[in-house]
Amino acid sequence: MKIDIYTSTKNGSKYLSVAKGTNPSELTLSDSIDNDLRHLSPFRTRLEVERGKEHPALDQEDVITQIETQGYAVHTAKSFITLG
Repeated sequence: MKIDIYTSTKNGSKYLSVAKGTNPSELTLSDSIDNDLRHLSPFRTRLEVERGKEHPALDQEDVITQIETQGYAVHTAKSFITLG
């Protein structure tokens, strides 16, 4: 599955992913979704995710399951890089 990832403009450690080409502004988001995820900026497009494969920054199985279930996935990154 190819996905597009958006990051919160209010908190850069929160992400919303959708199937490639899906416009997140057209989704019906849960009322309980974190308000930070209502303000998004594109982060990465056309990322290939695959069940059963490890990815250094995200839980692919969880992201795929969420997208199949609700049309989007809410997640953080598994690893962070701090420059300073």
